[in-house]
Amino acid sequence: MPWSESWAQEPLTVLPETQILVITGLAILVALARMTWNIVGYPVTIVHELGHAVAALTAGYRLRGITVNGDMSGATNYWSRGAAGTVWTLWWGYPTPAVVGVALIWAAMSGWARAALAVVIAGLFLVFLLSRSWHTVGVVLSTGLVLGLVGWFGSASMVNIVVFALGWLMIVGAVRGLWSVTRSHISRRGVSRSDAYLLGRATRLLPGPFWLLTFAIAIAACTWYAVSSIVTAVS
Repeated sequence: MPWSESWAQEPLTVLPETQILVITGLAILVALARMTWNIVGYPVTIVHELGHAVAALTAGYRLRGITVNGDMSGATNYWSRGAAGTVWTLWWGYPTPAVVGVALIWAAMSGWARAALAVVIAGLFLVFLLSRSWHTVGVVLSTGLVLGLVGWFGSASMVNIVVFALGWLMIVGAVRGLWSVTRSHISRRGVSRSDAYLLGRATRLLPGPFWLLTFAIAIAACTWYAVSSIVTAVS
């Protein structure tokens, strides 16, 4: 079913409860396993950097570029002015995958998966325009191509499953990212590149651990919603 034929469709909840649980389990397993994570983890980094980019735009900053590296780290460069806007922009990195994950899960379970996929592809197009390395271009184009083919040629059921699984990838990816940055602060290795550390420097009165806590609260809230939505769907 092409994009133009219908934005709304049957929700994922029309599937049997067992299938919903299996899809959820497989999506989480793919996001947790190291071998598969090394392939599917790049969209999480893209969304992390997209969170910074959108926040920078809403703060009135001018974007300079986005880079996604081979080790799944990334960077968003922008011209900043003012502490408040800088804090706003820095904060929206780690929580963004979790927020996007919640939105995708809701969309799949509410019949708006195809529309959600279109929004995701629009976000990828923005990152493509801002890409500052060939690796970034390759990762963004390959991700957009796969999702675009699913959205254009995929059945309603397939689109629902892909969007739902992508939502769980974002949730698990956000938890993994939080654990990684927390471990960096504990070991003090690479901590100077941490968003939480930079937030601590920008605010001075609120240290890095405080900002880690705010990340954790936001990601935990999103994870709770995702889990409770599954419980509601199968109960």
